[in-house]
Amino acid sequence: MKKLEIDLNMEKIPETIEYIRNELIKRKVHKKELARTLLTAEDVLARMMDNAPDGTKVWVSIGGFLGNVDIRLSAWGEAFDSSDIEENLLLGQGVEDAEANDVIRKMINKLYADNLKVTNEHGYNRAVIRVKTSQFHSLILTLLALVGGVAVGILMHNFLPGNVSKGFSKNLFTPVYTMFMNALKMIVAPLVFCSVASSIADFGDLKTLGKIAGKIVVFYIFTSVIAIFVGLGTYQIFPIGNPSLAGAVTDAAAATIAKGANATISIKDTIVGIIPNNIITPFQKSDMLQLIFMAVVLGLAAAALAKKVPQLRAALSVLNSACSKITTVLVGFIPLVVFCAMAKMMIALDFSKLLHVITWVPVIYIGDVLMICVYLMLLMLLGRLNPLKFLAKYYPAMISAFSFASSNAALPSSIKQADTMGVSKKVYSFSLPLGATINMDGSCITLIISALFMCKIFGVPVTGSVLLSLFIAIIVLSVGAPGVPGGALVCISLLVPQIGIPAESISLIMGLYPLVGMMQTCANVTGDAVVTTIVARNEKMLDLEKYNS
Repeated sequence: MKKLEIDLNMEKIPETIEYIRNELIKRKVHKKELARTLLTAEDVLARMMDNAPDGTKVWVSIGGFLGNVDIRLSAWGEAFDSSDIEENLLLGQGVEDAEANDVIRKMINKLYADNLKVTNEHGYNRAVIRVKTSQFHSLILTLLALVGGVAVGILMHNFLPGNVSKGFSKNLFTPVYTMFMNALKMIVAPLVFCSVASSIADFGDLKTLGKIAGKIVVFYIFTSVIAIFVGLGTYQIFPIGNPSLAGAVTDAAAATIAKGANATISIKDTIVGIIPNNIITPFQKSDMLQLIFMAVVLGLAAAALAKKVPQLRAALSVLNSACSKITTVLVGFIPLVVFCAMAKMMIALDFSKLLHVITWVPVIYIGDVLMICVYLMLLMLLGRLNPLKFLAKYYPAMISAFSFASSNAALPSSIKQADTMGVSKKVYSFSLPLGATINMDGSCITLIISALFMCKIFGVPVTGSVLLSLFIAIIVLSVGAPGVPGGALVCISLLVPQIGIPAESISLIMGLYPLVGMMQTCANVTGDAVVTTIVARNEKMLDLEKYNS
């Protein structure tokens, strides 16, 4: 990082700004960011000069990490912060009208946003101006964390005594992962509720909203049907399963089977269960269908009362902004949590007992990858959009889904990337939470391949009636899957008895399920985003300039 020392006085400020301009041009900073940054830097330098004793020097450095570009300014002087600069700019406008001042304040907030941070330690002012955030910054950090976690976990599993490696997992990796997941569970329910309610309240034309919602549901069912055929085709190419494995079934699956004991796979029960009997339980259980129902009701009420009680709509907007801000902070910890999650999983895996069913994992991965390719084709054919642009903007959410193996946990990241792509908030704030609940394309692939895998092991003929039974059950399960940890594994235990296979057969694949769950969730979340983007495009609610930028 190149560092420059300059006398802090009025004559030197233009020279410093020119130096910053030239350095940023070398780093290919866009004109808009360049203008914003130079204005911010000039304001900061002026404030530093006002607060510094005569003869003070300012140190200027420009550089970054993993593609980011930052400007760092530091000098001795009395403390100040970005709000002082804002007030000075407001006073400098000479505007006394409160409404005009409010407009100027909003413009200044937009200018600075989160791009300026000022601190003072022991009489030394430091200002950091974020010029550019690399689109690959979070990707690189997350991938490094993922690879590092896998490597550390495998090394601990193989080279440390069992009690030592398990101690690290229990006392370090698991607590970090658990705290983060608890924080996500804490915010996901309010985020979904406020996001959906605020979106509907802001929707002027409720008839248009109903049409969009209908399109989204139809698209979700359509992609689920495609996913089953993709899984069926993948299994025909790779017909895995060995009858000798039937003797390896154990009672280790008892706990998972018990989770699904009271679960039903009935469309009627799923529909009836959408309406809660109180407003507290859906938040406690993070029941997304019930939360979405309550949010829709509140959003419609706020829209109907918009003229009489505008404060209700404003309150929903404020709550939504607060939840979004909390979520943004949590997302910043994703690389650390990914490292802990991968290390924890590798330490727990018993590789010696998994070799006989290891082929189950790559076959499902192939099916999920093929489904993602289908999504990209749909994006190109139905949305008339460049699929590579989609991948370039949406990959952080895909990595989050892969790492957490939970659609709900990946929802904050998915919402953030949908906004980055230029999808209207009115669309994604409804479609993504709904998709995280009812659109389980990756799970459909896992279910059909797993069922056919078990059929071959237990010698069950795959007839037309068996396939039809599986098809109907998988569609129902993808919509009304029980909301418990390892939901797809529970669904397999509910699915296979319908074709004469014991539920205990899932003991064969339980140890490998965490690996499969990661990729199936990635496919689930990608499908949600693709449907959202296509519908937004067809409804002219996609910012094409932002999408293609």
